Amino acid sequence: FFFQAEDGIRDDLVTGVQTCALPICLSAMIGAGSMTAVVVLLVIVFLAVDLGSEPGPDTLAPTTLPVTTVDVPDTSPAIIYTPTDPSVTPAPTTSSTIVTSIPLDQRILIASPSGISTVVGASSTSIDSGSWVIALRLSDGSIVAQKVWPGYQQPGDNTIYRIVDGVATPLIAPTDPNNEWIRLHDVIIENGSDRILYSKKSGVGYDDAIEELFLGALVGGEPQLIGVIGDWETGPDRLSIGGNIIAGQVWSQIERSPLIIDRSGTRIDTTRYGLGDNFVDCATCPAAFAVDDKGSRLAWIEGDLVVVIDTTTASRVAEFSLPAGLGANVDSLQVGDNTILVNAYDPATGTLGRPYLFGFDGTSTQLPVIGLASFDR
Repeated sequence: FFFQAEDGIRDDLVTGVQTCALPICLSAMIGAGSMTAVVVLLVIVFLAVDLGSEPGPDTLAPTTLPVTTVDVPDTSPAIIYTPTDPSVTPAPTTSSTIVTSIPLDQRILIASPSGISTVVGASSTSIDSGSWVIALRLSDGSIVAQKVWPGYQQPGDNTIYRIVDGVATPLIAPTDPNNEWIRLHDVIIENGSDRILYSKKSGVGYDDAIEELFLGALVGGEPQLIGVIGDWETGPDRLSIGGNIIAGQVWSQIERSPLIIDRSGTRIDTTRYGLGDNFVDCATCPAAFAVDDKGSRLAWIEGDLVVVIDTTTASRVAEFSLPAGLGANVDSLQVGDNTILVNAYDPATGTLGRPYLFGFDGTSTQLPVIGLASFDR
């Protein structure tokens, strides 16, 4: 015979069925004439049942280990931004952002939703009250500007306007507003003649979308088609032109690539500048490529570092640091003779903040008006 003790085998620390095999033979034991044997048998049965009961408070008690909490100090650099309200005087951010008397011998033009302003030194003058995303000065004193810088298939007035004495008239407009998106990039002034660098994206869908780059004259003549720079899933950031060089970058869903070409659309070998063909998943990918108006200097950012090189010798002309964290929010650069304009977004608002003007020695000042700044050439 077998006695199976199942009572109590439901504890979460015990699984299965506890079985006790006992020899039960009453006739043999009673036949021996001993009542003691019966008592012993009952004791054995009782013990077998008790073994299957739930554990007492001292059985399989869980052990609680002491927990020690250690406060680890945060040693990551703080990201400090100055306010975008022009009436507020920004505090110094880092040792690399020393406010100095950088000579502003050039007038600077700034476009914003509040209008277009001219900045000279620490003073600014409003010259137009419209809402603009980019404004560039021409040789005759007039301005070319655009109200929106559209993304693919995004609505908005993407006509390029010319502003003369406060009056804006269309200069370059899409022939099919529902199927064309124009972007103003830069202007170049050569021998008193103005030429406008712009791109036009057209077509709907994967197979038909295309973005072409043009260099158009201000007056008369057909624009020069430089080449195709984008399609359905790729497109450029803002481009700049100087001499025979056009500089910027092209983005796709997974990578960014430097776009350094000449006016015929031929790509310039960027490896001579120490640049790769494309960049994927890098913490400090080179970005915001820009060339000066002579085509002699090329600049870009690597994280919070600004690099300036000579396009002929490929040697580094300057290298300096931005305020900590600013590089991640840079929209575009513009390169002057010994200075660089840095247009960057304010992370608190998601819109362009007050531009910075840096000297090649790393000293800087911040302009008094928010928006997209360009040298008044």
